Amino acid sequence: MSIRRRSLSCAALLSFSLLLPSAMAQPPESNASTATAPAPLAVPEPYTPRTLEDYVVQEKDYFEFLFKNHPMFKYEAEGRLIGKYSISNREEEFVEFGGGKQYAEKHGRPTAMTYRLGAESFLDFPNKYVGPAKCGECHPAQYERWERSRHAKTLRFPSEMDEVPDKNFNKGMYGGKASILPQGITGDAVYGIVGTPRTKYGFIDSYLVRGTYHVKGGLLKDGTGTMVAGGNQFSRGWAESLTPEMVKRIASYVPGFPTKIDQFGIRGSEIWGMTSYGASDRENMLFQPASAYCEVCHTFKFDFKNANEFYAALGNPKALQEHTVSKGIACEECHGAGAHLYGARGAGMPSNCERCHQRFAWTAEGAEKDPKNPFNSYFKSSCPSCGTEGSQMYNSAHYGKGMRCSTCHDPHEVTSNDWQSGVTRTNLKKECSDCHTQQAQVLSQGDTHSKNNCTACHMPNMGSCENFAAIQYPDMAGFDNVRKAHIWKILVDEEAKTLNPPEGKPRDSNVKGWTIAKQDGKGYLDLMWSCGRTSFSDVDMLEGGGCHSPVQTVLSERLQFKDQETIYGKVIEWQMPVKDGYATIQNSLKSIDKKLPKSKITLDEKVQVQLLAKQAREIADAVKKDGSWGVHGPNYTKSRIDEGVVYVQQAEAILSGEARKTKK
Repeated sequence: MSIRRRSLSCAALLSFSLLLPSAMAQPPESNASTATAPAPLAVPEPYTPRTLEDYVVQEKDYFEFLFKNHPMFKYEAEGRLIGKYSISNREEEFVEFGGGKQYAEKHGRPTAMTYRLGAESFLDFPNKYVGPAKCGECHPAQYERWERSRHAKTLRFPSEMDEVPDKNFNKGMYGGKASILPQGITGDAVYGIVGTPRTKYGFIDSYLVRGTYHVKGGLLKDGTGTMVAGGNQFSRGWAESLTPEMVKRIASYVPGFPTKIDQFGIRGSEIWGMTSYGASDRENMLFQPASAYCEVCHTFKFDFKNANEFYAALGNPKALQEHTVSKGIACEECHGAGAHLYGARGAGMPSNCERCHQRFAWTAEGAEKDPKNPFNSYFKSSCPSCGTEGSQMYNSAHYGKGMRCSTCHDPHEVTSNDWQSGVTRTNLKKECSDCHTQQAQVLSQGDTHSKNNCTACHMPNMGSCENFAAIQYPDMAGFDNVRKAHIWKILVDEEAKTLNPPEGKPRDSNVKGWTIAKQDGKGYLDLMWSCGRTSFSDVDMLEGGGCHSPVQTVLSERLQFKDQETIYGKVIEWQMPVKDGYATIQNSLKSIDKKLPKSKITLDEKVQVQLLAKQAREIADAVKKDGSWGVHGPNYTKSRIDEGVVYVQQAEAILSGEARKTKK
């Protein structure tokens, strides 16, 4: 996410700017020594549906409190703040992001393009959440599956971090120097920690503000030292996999790949493995309450009866934790507060997967090119963001045929392997082979690839959970890719790229506005991402011997793919003989169909011709239905096509009388 300097006054677009106090434009210069709560707004009865504008305005009192009490402003007033902060609220995240503001101006209605809140926020008082354990009383099977998944762990208290030895959050993890929490931030100073061992860790501080900073020469809990922008998020991929030795190997064939810590740029930090997320190292940071961002997907709910109780607990992590009734993507985030319990507010499915997994982006240029499919996926930099699985799928043939998240996934058990693993093995209730039977049959007859899953090529890890532009090289299919693509279609082309910057802009990961390319309104994967990517969190790669990544593969050097042109050449070597043979069969079948009715051959010979033609046609149809033209099983497909060619050649020989001459 880029750092933006802006005011909190609401845009004229939403026509409710007068509802926000002028004090919200900038934090106050004076700092209150005692936490004070604003008077809660009266809630009209009966309740009316909350609109997008209402969601934005809801933050008003919370911001007012934070400006008076959050430690960032105290550090600033005392001259102990390094880096500038920008205010980020729901207007920015829900109205302006992803081209939402431009779309709204064009279509005349406020639009949440990229982010969507759930039915209720932690700023709703009182809520009627009962927590997942209560749901588990009647739904134990679903509860146990959910509890094993990463959905249950999108936010945890420090005491629940089982993967951290001795709960020492400031000790290096996974063989590196970077720790779960950044410098000066201790476990007793934060409300919760976001993330799991697969990707990264960030923190939400005791005022429920996203931690975009660290503290040097002191401790946040004591208000000592200096607050510094960035250096705030632990990145396992950088700390464990992109070691000093590994980055040198990558740099040997990727010119410009960073090998020294100061080359990782503003998204890096002074510590190898600690990134600057929502911040620029020592330069800029967001001041972003969790209501504007974190609670969308790393959500939590309290049992406070009113706003005064809530504000009294802010700044006290233990009090907030004790009042937490639900956290993580739990039952009620989809089924509503209290779900179907008597007296509950929610019922049915007021939310679903799309809330967190269908982040869109819109541009006028994209809409002009493809007015029927104007929406693309949201990018933080040059790789699709986490949570864009649904928006990728939206522009696919699968979506057009009715496939949705729940077609393949059980939302209660999205993780089938140990959540402490560095990779995710997704639990699936439907496999690719359940629908693509012909492709599965051909793949099973293949050589090297016969042991691979379909996802190994058709669902490469492409999405990024960070804005770590220094290590994003889309043309080389790496190296900050931790989420599986949901595009599926592979385009066999020597030059076409899946990910592209705006027209006329350089192919530089720092360029904003990258998009997923489309062909006939559908997205596609290029050959580099399918065959030559590097990803240290891709379960298919790890189980497949590193595929063709030059730094991960166990294959010989001639099978290490460093450019798309090489892959294209290999694929064409497989496909051309198959396509040529298929064309021969089709042309012969047309000729046979034309000549057979007029032929003077015997009845027995006609039967032979018809049987041979039928067998050749079945082979050709099967190869076409497979659609890979030999890639799924090169030797097997070539042998089948050769078999079909022999059948039509024999049929034509019988028709011409050559077969009879041969017998004589």
